[in-house]
Amino acid sequence: MRRRTVLSAALAAAALAALAACTPAAPAASSAPPSPSAPSVAPTETAAPAAAAVAISTEHITVLDPSGETLAGFDYFQPTAEVVAGLSVYLGAPVDTPNPGGIETPPGTDHVWGGLRLFDTETDPPGIPEENPNHYVFVTEATAGPLPISTAPGVGAAEGVRVGDPASLMTIGVETGSAYTDPSTGEQVVVSRLDIVHLDTRPESPEERNFAVAVISRGEDGLIERMIAPSANFGV
Repeated sequence: MRRRTVLSAALAAAALAALAACTPAAPAASSAPPSPSAPSVAPTETAAPAAAAVAISTEHITVLDPSGETLAGFDYFQPTAEVVAGLSVYLGAPVDTPNPGGIETPPGTDHVWGGLRLFDTETDPPGIPEENPNHYVFVTEATAGPLPISTAPGVGAAEGVRVGDPASLMTIGVETGSAYTDPSTGEQVVVSRLDIVHLDTRPESPEERNFAVAVISRGEDGLIERMIAPSANFGV
């Protein structure tokens, strides 16, 4: 804020009158120049809220502040470079590794921040709504870089769920399948689907098609082992 000191006209007149009574007459003094302005002070900039968590849902990846408000949001159909750059602001630079793909996935690139892996399918053309995402999220730990990561509030539980939580915490919008043996690990697992988003049906395929957050929990102790979004109920 700028301040300017201004001399009072009444005080200036009184000072001149007192000076005239004590000294010989002299030519009238010119009025005193105004005092210089105080130095300008730059306005204080309010620091941006610090990121507190990363949350995933079937449609978005969001970065939240301590009050749960969204600082940044990304979807699965926008260019992966935009998502990687945006997340890197809060999580730091990822570790990038080529992914050769497999029977059910095309080749691509993994962008990894600790327990968060963003898989860029590198398909051409990329990210065609509403059923061909440009990238997928795999969560294998409770933290993504320096931040905790979970499902978004209300997805599975009021405050979301994270890797390591008991699957029994999931009480909101849960579809749970039967236990089966994971061929990659040989252990019994259970797949639950949260936050189901329905897609348009096709004339040639009238079956229900949807995306969801897939939550894989261990059958042995019931703890959440990993999460995938978006996870389709159709395809290979």
